[in-house]
Amino acid sequence: MSKARNWEAEMAEMNSAPYFQLLGMKVVELAEGYARLIIPVNERMNSRLGGIHGGVLSSITDSAVAMALFTLIQPGEKPLTVELNINYLRPVQGKQIVAEAYIVNKGRTIAVGDVNVNDEDGRLVAKSRATYIIVA
Repeated sequence: MSKARNWEAEMAEMNSAPYFQLLGMKVVELAEGYARLIIPVNERMNSRLGGIHGGVLSSITDSAVAMALFTLIQPGEKPLTVELNINYLRPVQGKQIVAEAYIVNKGRTIAVGDVNVNDEDGRLVAKSRATYIIVA
């Protein structure tokens, strides 16, 4: 049986990452095989076409799966992205993006996670699947 994890301390460590701070991204909930992240939306995230740049949604999906996977791996192991697929379904409305990631399969070295990305009104704006390799 594994010992209890201190999710609050782990979230604080994850949220201190420079890239998270650049985007204003935060892990707000962790559980085994699950992570929920948010990004507050601002005009600096817009593409030249006016909507939120797809790279912002891609960043939160990649990070959400990685954070969910961190809850399942051992200290010293690192998840590295092998593949990321994202479907952009509709424009983001409102002032916040929310990503919920679930690890659907974790083997010894490969893991796969699914992500739903919603806007602040709860509308599904993107769906993603990511594959990671776990290295020591």
